[in-house]
Amino acid sequence: MRGEEASKKEQETFIPDKNIKILKVLEILNDKKLKAGGLQSLIYERAYWNWGAIVPSDFRARAGQIYIFAWKKSGKPEALTARFEYRQLKTKEEVWSQSIYYPHAHGAIDSIFKVIGDAYFTNGTVFAWRFSILKNNVIIAQSKSFIW
Repeated sequence: MRGEEASKKEQETFIPDKNIKILKVLEILNDKKLKAGGLQSLIYERAYWNWGAIVPSDFRARAGQIYIFAWKKSGKPEALTARFEYRQLKTKEEVWSQSIYYPHAHGAIDSIFKVIGDAYFTNGTVFAWRFSILKNNVIIAQSKSFIW
C-alpha cells in the first residue's frame, strides 16, 4: 500500500464492537543472529518456525518477524477481515499491509502474519505496526504498537 491509499487508511472509521476482544499480541523474531542463550523456549520457537527447512535458502526464506494476534469474537458468526499494517526500517514511512478474510469468524482466533524472507532482508525489521479487525470496511477492533 502506498501514498494516497495509505492516507485513506488513516481516515477510516473506527466503531468499537463489544463482541470483539484482542487478547494477546506475540512477536517472534526468527533470525539466526538472535542467540537463544540456552533458553529452551527460544530454541523450540526457532525449531517450530523453521520446520522443514533443509538448505540455507530454506532457512533464509523463513527468517524474519512473525506476529500472532489472538482475538475473540463472541455472538453469531460473521464475515470479518483481520488486517496487519506495518512500517519497516529501510522503507521509513511506507506502509505495507497483509489481510486475512474470515467468512464465518466466531470464537477464539489466531491471526498469523509473517514478514519473512526477501521482504525482511530487503526492507529491514518492522518498527511500527497496527492490527485491525474490519467489518464491511469499518474498523471494529484495533491494537497498535507504541510508535504507530
